[in-house]
Amino acid sequence: MFNLPKSKIITGLEWTGPRFSYPEPDIKGDTYPLTWTDDNDIHASSGDPLWGESFDGLDSEKFTGDSPADWKITKTNHMNDYTGWGGDGPKPTDMICVEGILYLAFQNLLRQKRPPYGLVSQHGSDAHIVYTTNKGNFWTPRLPNIKEPMFPGYKFGGPSFVQHGKNNADARDDFIYAVSSDSWDNGSNIRVGRVPKTQIVERASWEWVCAWTADGQPVWRGPLDDAIPVLSAYKMFGCPEMVWLPKLKRYLFLSWRLHRDFSPHHGTDLIVLESENPWGPFNFVHYEESWEGELNPYCPRVPMKWMAEDNLSGHILFSGAWFGNPEKLYYRAHTRPFKLTVKS
Repeated sequence: MFNLPKSKIITGLEWTGPRFSYPEPDIKGDTYPLTWTDDNDIHASSGDPLWGESFDGLDSEKFTGDSPADWKITKTNHMNDYTGWGGDGPKPTDMICVEGILYLAFQNLLRQKRPPYGLVSQHGSDAHIVYTTNKGNFWTPRLPNIKEPMFPGYKFGGPSFVQHGKNNADARDDFIYAVSSDSWDNGSNIRVGRVPKTQIVERASWEWVCAWTADGQPVWRGPLDDAIPVLSAYKMFGCPEMVWLPKLKRYLFLSWRLHRDFSPHHGTDLIVLESENPWGPFNFVHYEESWEGELNPYCPRVPMKWMAEDNLSGHILFSGAWFGNPEKLYYRAHTRPFKLTVKS
């Protein structure tokens, strides 16, 4: 499926148990970008949360508990300014905690559908970043005060922060890195950006991989229009996830694809790659067709708090299909335990 070399470090991914669905059936939503914060909780956001004061748009949430066996989801902010169902409103793409400050990236600020590869692809453009210094009680700036997106268009329309452990403690340097597909579902290109960790909400401080040196090192420049893909495969990448595994000294990259553009009924595939750097080069780890069957899962995430100390086992958290029979656990948060196999 991918013209990539097989990883010589992480040789595969194995499921070690069945799917576990969040037990409270009224707690609904999707995408669930998350980060491990300095207070040892997992903070997240849900798209179209369908519970609490607002039913569409997005919110901010907190996951407490040491594993999916005892986790509890609570609201930290209903974020009532963020309204609109699906691509007709802002949707979360990721969250990161840096020195105790939470940053939330979201897309669709302009509420415009800009499908780059077909009219069915729903959304995934015009992204922006807000922040909170009090774990979600108040986000700055308020949505009505944001006049234009930080990242207009779809090239960097769904920023996903590269996670470097609790409160970004395992960061490789003083930059925050982010990866993005060019569509919420079934995009074709992954681009990489970075920004100094003290300037995350300053648009002028962001730069992207725009070229390569003769020895394969990235050239970073500011214009988003100059950003080039670091990974390409036609209509293979939904919103991505990337986490740093310090014991393995590798970045784990996860993404997903719908079998039919923006269809919650026809199955999805799970894609797992690895690399030494956020910009690659990437190596193949795992590809699973019709992942989780009729649940039609999407947006795989890796809660680093729930990873084992050796970085080999943990849980993947994902969303269930956004339409279907409620008795079959649709539009809920789910987890499944996994183990990475490595070269002995």
